Amino acid sequence: MSEGKRVVAIAIDESEYAEYALQWFLQHVRRQDDYLLLIHVPEAYDFSMASPAVVDQLLKDLEKRVNKLEGKYRDLLKDAGINGKFRTGGGKPGEIICQIAAEENAALIITGTRGLGKIRRTFLGSVSDFVVHHSKVPVLVCRKGSP
Repeated sequence: MSEGKRVVAIAIDESEYAEYALQWFLQHVRRQDDYLLLIHVPEAYDFSMASPAVVDQLLKDLEKRVNKLEGKYRDLLKDAGINGKFRTGGGKPGEIICQIAAEENAALIITGTRGLGKIRRTFLGSVSDFVVHHSKVPVLVCRKGSP
């Protein structure tokens, strides 16, 4: 468990930006006694117009994707020799990340960023922007440079 250790929350999804944020943490911020809290907020679907069969299939596909993502990150933590756990939540990603980090007493939140331009960020919203402005603990935003 995380008792007596610094809890670091890392927002993850299926993107390369999330994996980059984890790797950046491991190379630059990690302390030997850190405990990682991996937070994933799956994308939400609008089921209002879908048939029960379609809803069932979407939920099965979502569960498979979440399980695959959890397995990938559990392997990455194991390879790095660091303890942690995986939590998911439903709702608006920025809100859920802040909520789960607070529930778990995280000392720091780390998130990647897709580097959206100003116009796209205005219309699509930015999870990292939300977390920076609403978190009660420090937030580190990892911006991945060009390959």
